[in-house]
Amino acid sequence: MKCPSCQSELRRILYESMPVFRCLKCHGYLLSEKRLQGVRRSPATDIEQLKQEVIAEARPDTLGPVRCPRCGRKMDKRRIEEPAALNIDVCRECRLVWLDGGELGRLQLSHEMTEKAQESRRFRRRLETMTPEERAEFEKNLAELPEEKAQPSVLWSMFFGRQSDRLW
Repeated sequence: MKCPSCQSELRRILYESMPVFRCLKCHGYLLSEKRLQGVRRSPATDIEQLKQEVIAEARPDTLGPVRCPRCGRKMDKRRIEEPAALNIDVCRECRLVWLDGGELGRLQLSHEMTEKAQESRRFRRRLETMTPEERAEFEKNLAELPEEKAQPSVLWSMFFGRQSDRLW
């Protein structure tokens, strides 16, 4: 497949452990909408690495129309509002998304800066540092929670917030 921006050959690579197509010349990415959501929320790359990626790969937005590399149809421009504030190109037929250089990193970075993502990162770090005894007690307490209380924000405050002294 050819890059919709510069017509160079797209290469299949793994990005955040997911297969995507990348243009090595203009640093753009082509991936399905579903994969975009997965990549966007992937915690594999830390914030500093994402910042470096955005700086190194940033390219101007493709303002003119671009054609889908798979079906050849004109891709629609879709505006992503703050904090990313960028335009992406989406094929209505194939459900493929074209992101210009640096835009994929910007989308990830904007997600990682949300309170929900930061809370999730703290939660994962805490889980990683638990002793086997702490993990066993955590899992026991989790199993005893009513269904509506088993939400991540509730879990965080119950297990790692002010109440953590009571649980550990």
